[in-house]
Amino acid sequence: MSKRNRPRTAAEAAHRQRRHEQRSLYNSPESKAARAKAGGAPAAAAKAPAKSAAKPTPPPASKS
Repeated sequence: MSKRNRPRTAAEAAHRQRRHEQRSLYNSPESKAARAKAGGAPAAAAKAPAKSAAKPTPPPASKS
Protein backbone atom coordinates (compact mmCIF):
# COMPACT_ATOMS: atom_id res chain seq x y z
CA MET A 1 0.00 0.00 0.00
CA SER A 2 1.35 3.40 -0.90
CA LYS A 3 1.80 6.09 1.72
CA ARG A 4 -0.84 8.18 -0.02
CA ASN A 5 -3.60 5.60 0.53
CA ARG A 6 -2.52 4.41 3.96
CA PRO A 7 -5.14 4.85 6.70
CA ARG A 8 -3.99 7.50 9.17
CA THR A 9 -6.39 6.89 12.06
CA ALA A 10 -7.73 3.83 13.85
CA ALA A 11 -11.19 4.54 12.45
CA GLU A 12 -9.87 4.62 8.87
CA ALA A 13 -7.93 1.40 9.46
CA ALA A 14 -10.98 -0.35 10.91
CA HIS A 15 -13.13 0.80 7.99
CA ARG A 16 -10.56 -0.42 5.49
CA GLN A 17 -10.34 -3.79 7.22
CA ARG A 18 -14.14 -4.23 7.33
CA ARG A 19 -14.43 -3.24 3.68
CA HIS A 20 -11.68 -5.67 2.69
CA GLU A 21 -13.44 -8.50 4.56
CA GLN A 22 -16.80 -7.69 2.96
CA ARG A 23 -15.35 -7.50 -0.55
CA SER A 24 -13.36 -10.70 -0.04
CA LEU A 25 -16.51 -12.51 1.07
CA TYR A 26 -18.53 -11.06 -1.83
CA ASN A 27 -15.91 -12.05 -4.42
CA SER A 28 -15.29 -15.55 -3.05
CA PRO A 29 -16.00 -18.45 -5.43
CA GLU A 30 -18.71 -19.75 -3.08
CA SER A 31 -20.57 -16.44 -3.04
CA LYS A 32 -20.25 -16.04 -6.80
CA ALA A 33 -21.68 -19.53 -7.32
CA ALA A 34 -24.55 -18.81 -4.93
CA ARG A 35 -25.42 -15.58 -6.76
CA ALA A 36 -25.25 -17.33 -10.14
CA LYS A 37 -27.52 -20.13 -8.89
CA ALA A 38 -30.00 -17.58 -7.54
CA GLY A 39 -30.11 -15.90 -10.96
CA GLY A 40 -28.54 -12.63 -9.89
CA ALA A 41 -27.68 -10.89 -13.15
CA PRO A 42 -25.90 -7.54 -13.30
CA ALA A 43 -28.30 -4.62 -13.56
CA ALA A 44 -26.79 -3.38 -16.83
CA ALA A 45 -27.34 -6.73 -18.54
CA ALA A 46 -30.92 -6.89 -17.32
CA LYS A 47 -31.73 -3.41 -18.61
CA ALA A 48 -30.15 -3.80 -22.07
CA PRO A 49 -32.92 -5.92 -23.69
CA ALA A 50 -35.65 -3.64 -22.35
CA LYS A 51 -34.00 -0.63 -23.95
CA SER A 52 -33.65 -2.30 -27.37
CA ALA A 53 -37.30 -3.43 -27.26
CA ALA A 54 -38.54 0.17 -27.21
CA LYS A 55 -40.37 1.20 -30.40
CA PRO A 56 -38.68 3.88 -32.50
CA THR A 57 -40.64 7.10 -32.88
CA PRO A 58 -42.01 7.71 -36.39
CA PRO A 59 -40.77 10.79 -38.25
CA PRO A 60 -43.10 13.79 -38.20
CA ALA A 61 -45.64 13.90 -41.03
CA SER A 62 -44.86 16.45 -43.72
CA LYS A 63 -47.44 19.08 -44.71
CA SER A 64 -47.92 18.90 -48.46
